[in-house]
Amino acid sequence: MAIRDLREILSSSFLPRVRQPSSYIGLEVNSRCPDVNTAEVTIAMAFPDAYTIGISHLGSQVLYNVLNNLPKVACDRTYCPDPASEIVLRQAGIPLFGWESRAAVGDFDIIGFSLAYEICATNMLTMLDLAGVPLLAADRTDEHPLIVGGDSMADTPEPLADFVDLFVTGDGEVPLPKIVELVRTAKKSNAGRDKIILQAAQTIESVYAPSLYKPRYNNDGTLAALEPARDDLPTTIHRAYLPNLSDSPPITAPLVPVAEGVHDRVTLEIMRGCPNGCTFCQAGFARLPVRFRSVDEIIETAKSAIDATGYREISLLSLSTSDYPHLGELIDRLNAEFTPRNVSISLPSLRVNSQLRELPALTSGVRKGGLTIAPEAALGRMRKAIHKNISDEDMLAGVEAAYRAGWKKVKTYFMAGMPGETEDDIDGIYHLCRRLSMAGKSIIGHPASISASVSWLVPKPHTPMQWAPMRDFDYFISVKHRLNDISRRSAVNVKYHWIELSILEAVVCRGDRRVGAAILSAWKKGARMDAWREHFKYEIWCEAFEETGVDPAFYAHREISADELLPWSHVQCKHTTARLRAHYEDMMQILDEE
Repeated sequence: MAIRDLREILSSSFLPRVRQPSSYIGLEVNSRCPDVNTAEVTIAMAFPDAYTIGISHLGSQVLYNVLNNLPKVACDRTYCPDPASEIVLRQAGIPLFGWESRAAVGDFDIIGFSLAYEICATNMLTMLDLAGVPLLAADRTDEHPLIVGGDSMADTPEPLADFVDLFVTGDGEVPLPKIVELVRTAKKSNAGRDKIILQAAQTIESVYAPSLYKPRYNNDGTLAALEPARDDLPTTIHRAYLPNLSDSPPITAPLVPVAEGVHDRVTLEIMRGCPNGCTFCQAGFARLPVRFRSVDEIIETAKSAIDATGYREISLLSLSTSDYPHLGELIDRLNAEFTPRNVSISLPSLRVNSQLRELPALTSGVRKGGLTIAPEAALGRMRKAIHKNISDEDMLAGVEAAYRAGWKKVKTYFMAGMPGETEDDIDGIYHLCRRLSMAGKSIIGHPASISASVSWLVPKPHTPMQWAPMRDFDYFISVKHRLNDISRRSAVNVKYHWIELSILEAVVCRGDRRVGAAILSAWKKGARMDAWREHFKYEIWCEAFEETGVDPAFYAHREISADELLPWSHVQCKHTTARLRAHYEDMMQILDEE
């Protein structure tokens, strides 16, 4: 089937009519999609959010490079148009397109969605519909592309099971090329999509084909079983893991957008996985084991990426950057290389331990970026329970060292709604931030500016918290009022995540296949770009839940019993359910004792 070229109509009927044409024009520096018309397999890497978010997403760039390294494969990129641009596309009859090829992505062989955030589920439906692809997998024919989903939602796939043909669980660098080869072979032999889906499910242990599995439910609404349709299908999907991070090709020439992205900098993944085992963190448990790049590889990648982009900042990315085993050596060498070039080093995702005392001094010669620390809980009792084994003394010493080295602002992250949480835990957020602020007075001459970001605990699958109930709306409102009252007229600026959005996130991530009906209903009622404040309409979701009989409290606010079959149990991460349950019981014992 020929791939439709949309260059002319995009130039004449779309770009002149949208508010930010630079987000849709393509032409990024370092783009590298081959000719889609001569490729044997074509893939559209689809990011279900705005271009400004997706262009900065490192995982998408990694897979974009991996796939374009394959022979006779063309991988383009596509993003979700904002609602106003969606209207223009529909009015002009223009389908969703590839940013580089300007070709209709509905004509590609594969559309691969990076499903990093539950709240972007309706954006995926928008993109499928704009591409001319039936939303329900059961309605697709051999004329339609294979719809593949990856990233964190592939670990909890059931709410999207009716929309996705294949989920790729874990590191995509290995299973995605295998799917490409199945498609290449199928095209040569004129095999249909059903055969590709079956072969992928049978031969790639990290791939889940939801159409080949059927759920059964108990009378109380809990999941009774998820049964494969054939005896030769696995009952457990094993998450893919790269043995070594160096097996993932480093991005030496990152994409540089024409429109400004949310992160205009070189981002280097220095470590994958996290050694800390924080009980609330899905990524920390799911992405084990810990793997890291060598200092030499990071330095060479950084030099190439800065030369290829002209960026003035390097961000060292991992779930816990301060746990990289050679961090001191790495920062010393980055200083030596980039201080003369006035390139700053950003250190996100810092675990606040004794090592933080040394980091500001190590980066003292570099232009200052922001310093962000994530204590998550304010009091030692709660930190011990959730495996944030840090002390106030280390935190204070670390920020004092940062102030001496030239930092003037510190951002902190906390969670509210933990099991066993008390009013003292909530008050402690302000009191700890105030101490961090006052630590700067004798150094910079005034209390330092502290930004405290408070999010609401969503008990995530594949963590020890997965059995815990999420606190309800009224509880979170009381937390906001309490913190606002005690922090008023201080140097501590407290910001909060949207409560309704967190509850929706809990319903989707903890949901089973029945939640998909509510997602589809919400999309039909107009849910778009839900992660954006100006577009999110919670009343739409409430109507969708009522219409489809989905009870949000059943998924978000109910404590799950130890013997209940979980909707994500068939996806096997590093830790077994029994081991996660032991962690949960240890956490609750600590909270009960103190």
